Amino acid sequence: MATKPDQDHVGSEGATASVTYHLPAQALRGAVTTYYLVKVTGPGTVWDQIFPEWPNFRLILSGEWEAHFPGDPRQPVPTIGMSGALEKALWAGGSQGVMVGVGLMPAGWPQLTTCPAEVFTNRLCPLSEAIGPVADELYRRLRLADGDEAIYAVLDDVLLSILTERPEAATVAAAHAALQDPQVQTVADWAEVVGLSSRQLERFSNRYFGMSPKRLLRRQRLLRTLAAMRDASAGTWTQFLDAQFTDQAHFIHEFKYYMGLSPGAYLAREQPFMAEAWRRRKALLGSPVQVLQPPEGAAS
Repeated sequence: MATKPDQDHVGSEGATASVTYHLPAQALRGAVTTYYLVKVTGPGTVWDQIFPEWPNFRLILSGEWEAHFPGDPRQPVPTIGMSGALEKALWAGGSQGVMVGVGLMPAGWPQLTTCPAEVFTNRLCPLSEAIGPVADELYRRLRLADGDEAIYAVLDDVLLSILTERPEAATVAAAHAALQDPQVQTVADWAEVVGLSSRQLERFSNRYFGMSPKRLLRRQRLLRTLAAMRDASAGTWTQFLDAQFTDQAHFIHEFKYYMGLSPGAYLAREQPFMAEAWRRRKALLGSPVQVLQPPEGAAS
């Protein structure tokens, strides 16, 4: 199917969507940020733009979804699927039905799969590629679940059954906490805090975070500013630019790279389900964006 210009995704053709979040079992909170349900009602397809993020498991219980990066062709979202770490925002559109989501913490990657994270970066693929045949069992049980609470109980049960304590998870969590610090501005800064050489951090980051340290620091800087500007009064967002941006033009260039449109165009467009997701996620977790959520036990 040919790709429409991204601005054409504004119309939802009568469809509406809601997003709700739920915390996983306590034992999973170092590995999983949150569970979420996206429910689409009405005719047509509702489109919105998902922020750059850590890996997510997504299981479509009913309805159909498509997705694409800005400027790329659309592709179907796998029914029992996942996305790896996303460097750029992803356009996603769904028809009437229910999608179940699981957002991962970086430390959750080595606890739930033995695969290198970099293999999945910027990809939509079958969930079985990451967690094996238990993906089909998870889907089967979710389809049988009666109501939201039953869905959350199934997620807890299945994910706890594959959760494995691995020593590297603690180092991943420590590196993740350091990434949240605005004072960590360079690869050398980050490597020093983690206690690795820059070359070691490069290999470690690709293996467990899915991207190089430089790319992660750049993405983090953009999302810190995006979070501040979304909560700013109209016309005042420029005062919230991260100190690492040399000037406003530098920020606008970076914003277009990650989001596919200008800051002004982004703030002006409709957000059929991500505006609600922003509010609900922030109310539950304190962080409106998955990438800005600190690891369990770290200061927010």
